[in-house]
Amino acid sequence: MAGDWIKVEHGLIDKPEVMEMADLLQVSSHEVVGHLVAFWCWVDANLSPDCPQVKGTTRGLDRVAGRDGFATALVRVGWLEIENGLIGIPNYELHLSKSAKSRAKEQRKKSLQRSKVSPVCPQQQGTTSGRKQGPEKRREEKSITHTHTEEKAVENLDLPEWVVDPWSRFLDTVFAVTGRRMPATTQEATLMEVLRRGETKGKADLEFSILKQAKSLLDSSNDFQARSVGSTARSASKSKSEAIKEFCK
Repeated sequence: MAGDWIKVEHGLIDKPEVMEMADLLQVSSHEVVGHLVAFWCWVDANLSPDCPQVKGTTRGLDRVAGRDGFATALVRVGWLEIENGLIGIPNYELHLSKSAKSRAKEQRKKSLQRSKVSPVCPQQQGTTSGRKQGPEKRREEKSITHTHTEEKAVENLDLPEWVVDPWSRFLDTVFAVTGRRMPATTQEATLMEVLRRGETKGKADLEFSILKQAKSLLDSSNDFQARSVGSTARSASKSKSEAIKEFCK
């Protein structure tokens, strides 16, 4: 039906889970996103708050997504649960339910109202703000006119104490890098992912994302630079040890 749709975040292709699935399946991140859309459309049509689990198999889900091994990769990154022949989606209510779609539509509506830009053709809007003002001026206005809903989308949640400070600093980092506040729906999804990773991992990933000035949550386990430095140090230590042994002969 024409009214059927799912919400997909702009930064989906850069998520650590998508990159991990691409490595597992040996395909590009673009292909993973395409398979995810096909899979989530099936989920949207078959699951609901009244029926959060359905019977299924990994083989059947692979056919739905159009890629062998896709369901197993979803389980590996925590985006799919299969237990006793029942399929479930973690955080289904947050991302695919009717209330999640309503929040996404309302957020989009408010965003368009603030920017005063037509979603069809911005050039035909006819406002002077979009044509005559430079990027810095528009960025300044965005920083002044953003709503409290964006800035404090999760303030009413009962958050664990360990996440409050790094989460606040992470949001400030995103704002400093992009010039705008992280949308409320993206805040909810990112925060749920941080909490899912647990205190040690979640806090480490937030601090790592702040350090890297990232626009989205990163995985601190993928700090290839630190691995490279560690490898170089070990090699240097080994060379020094071999030199000492040679001198003592």
